[in-house]
Amino acid sequence: MSEGVPVSVNQPKNLICNFRAPNLEQYQRWKAFVKWAKDNGHDVCHLTLSLTDSFMKGIEGSAQVRNGQQVVNIQQNNVFQYQVSKPRREPYDLSCVRKEFQKTFSSVLFEAYVLNKARDLTREFSYRDFLELKHDAFRRIILRLRRKGKIVANPQRTVPRFYFLSERISEYSPDRRATQ
Repeated sequence: MSEGVPVSVNQPKNLICNFRAPNLEQYQRWKAFVKWAKDNGHDVCHLTLSLTDSFMKGIEGSAQVRNGQQVVNIQQNNVFQYQVSKPRREPYDLSCVRKEFQKTFSSVLFEAYVLNKARDLTREFSYRDFLELKHDAFRRIILRLRRKGKIVANPQRTVPRFYFLSERISEYSPDRRATQ
């Protein structure tokens, strides 16, 4: 076990370790430790010797004993992992609209949103420019806007399908593209 004490083969199998508690408080702590060890299915002697071995290995390593108290030097490296929360779109507040018109009003809002964002883009747009909308919702909005004549699909079939505003149709004419 310890380097300073030789272990002989002729020693008896049951070596008894006794110690005396210096006061009643520490004796009661020992009894609570014994009770915990038995309640959790541990052998008290084996657990005590394991704790003693851990203490001795700590002393041999980076620990120091000063006036009966153990001082352990611990080195700690912190790695900060953090996640920035994604800003969420705030849904439109429809509390100001009567119940029977809420679906119509929200579709008008989304149409206006798509048109406004498309005006900000200086090029054709597709559903990839509107990732905040679900693809099927974007398709429905586009179908309504096409029916109303506010957007036009690119005549060249593309994947994904590209659209442009009908108010900017002169910017996308084929003869103008050829000159650029």
